[in-house]
Amino acid sequence: MTPKERFLKRLSGQEADMTPVGCTTAYGVVELMRKCGYERPLADTDPVAMAQLALAGHAVAGFDWIKAMGWDITSVSQALGCSLGEPAIDLQYCIASHPFEQGVDDLECPGDLLSRGRFPAYKEQFRILREVAGNSAVIFGMSEGPFTCAANLVGTTKLLRATMKEPKLVKKTLEVTAEALIKVVNFAFSNGADYFCMADPTSGCDLLNPKAWATFVAPAVKRIVENVSGPVVLHICGNTDKIIPMMCETGIAGISIEEKVDLKQALEAAHSRGVRVFGNVSAKSTLFIGTPEDCYKEAWAALEAGVDFLAPGCGLAPNSPLENILQLRRARDEFFRTA
Repeated sequence: MTPKERFLKRLSGQEADMTPVGCTTAYGVVELMRKCGYERPLADTDPVAMAQLALAGHAVAGFDWIKAMGWDITSVSQALGCSLGEPAIDLQYCIASHPFEQGVDDLECPGDLLSRGRFPAYKEQFRILREVAGNSAVIFGMSEGPFTCAANLVGTTKLLRATMKEPKLVKKTLEVTAEALIKVVNFAFSNGADYFCMADPTSGCDLLNPKAWATFVAPAVKRIVENVSGPVVLHICGNTDKIIPMMCETGIAGISIEEKVDLKQALEAAHSRGVRVFGNVSAKSTLFIGTPEDCYKEAWAALEAGVDFLAPGCGLAPNSPLENILQLRRARDEFFRTA
């Protein structure tokens, strides 16, 4: 069974020969950059550099699937008007301004959205990845989700306060970000993506209460999913136990969860709704500052729990040791060798 066959069978709820292993968030790791010879910030904007770093995750780190569309979650926000801070080899792009902090009356999704920012480079990156990977490996696109994009545009504090005091502002902003994301997700599928991951950390329970998630975020995610031409995976940071059932009722194909989540409960909630689970080896502690043995044990525990896709619980820190990351593949291979 090829990595692509394994991945797509598992995503559709079918049996596979083993659990796919990889990373469904960002893996802009310094050691991978140096192995492939393409470093950031070039690998943030140049399609060849982006493609080679993406392929290093597959060839060097042993991931069963390959990421397109850069190493951060700012691309849609940038195309909608946010300025970005300067990246470095160990520092991803971040939001430097909130262009609609004073009001959203003029906020709209531009007709030329996909010709702005890094999207032309992403288009070429997809072409390179498909040419190299052929039909043997899954390729996915990724961007920020609708609520995180809205927070980037108006400011996180303002958006969170508005969920209580100015619901119309929140809904107006989410209408635009959802429209933009529909274009972006379909852009990815039209250029060869097999699935798309939306990362929406600002909508996590550490910042937004579950009632507000149901009121504002769920409808936006559902609208996106209903208007795109392929499967969507939703990643939200932190402990999402309280919103996982709602996440799984938006029509998404998969959820990506951190180590703070009760994996057994997440699997039960997701599987009862036909949704697959990615995770949940700690990227912040185990993979970043743990020992290789720590990483191996945590990966093994996730496999024993029955995770559908063995992956870091969040984006890999740039200075994560490659030896730690390799333990995901080692644990998966040995788990199924002894099964």
